[in-house]
Amino acid sequence: MRIAWGITGAGHLLKESVEVMETLRGKYEIRVFLSKAGEEVARMYRVLDRIESFPVIRESKQGSSFSSCGAFNLGKYDAFIISPATSNTIAKIRLGIADSLIPCCASQALKSRVPLILLPTDSKPIVDTKAPNGQIFRIYVRRVDLEHIEALRNEGVIILEHPAEIKKALEGVKSGMRRVIKID
Repeated sequence: MRIAWGITGAGHLLKESVEVMETLRGKYEIRVFLSKAGEEVARMYRVLDRIESFPVIRESKQGSSFSSCGAFNLGKYDAFIISPATSNTIAKIRLGIADSLIPCCASQALKSRVPLILLPTDSKPIVDTKAPNGQIFRIYVRRVDLEHIEALRNEGVIILEHPAEIKKALEGVKSGMRRVIKID
């Protein structure tokens, strides 16, 4: 199975996402789509070198048309995972705004019926997360961000709460299940 994996500018669950990506190496063919902010945050969280051990398409190296997104239309990927996905990315996907690499790829994936798997950073009302220095802090998610997630779920997008659920989601996609309501 060929997997496109988007990484946005979120630190929350970034290290865990990279760990899962590494465990899937060899079982799946993975290509990383790295947003400009994702590249910056990966550097802050000291995981950029691990991400770069995969084939990477960088937003910072793309032109304004994001030609690499056309690979979804051409059937080059069997699934698109965005883990972690910022609330900004989630909102853009929900509203159809494709003005940067990751939302553009998501748009093309959805238009081409490529299963989209999202791990939103702001998936519940209160989220405890870690800064790059390890300090834990709390964020209070806005209602509009939760509404975007629910709307995407209702459109058939696979929504996860933790990177540990990615493997099971991919197994569901592989078996032909296009919509996953809840992964235990």
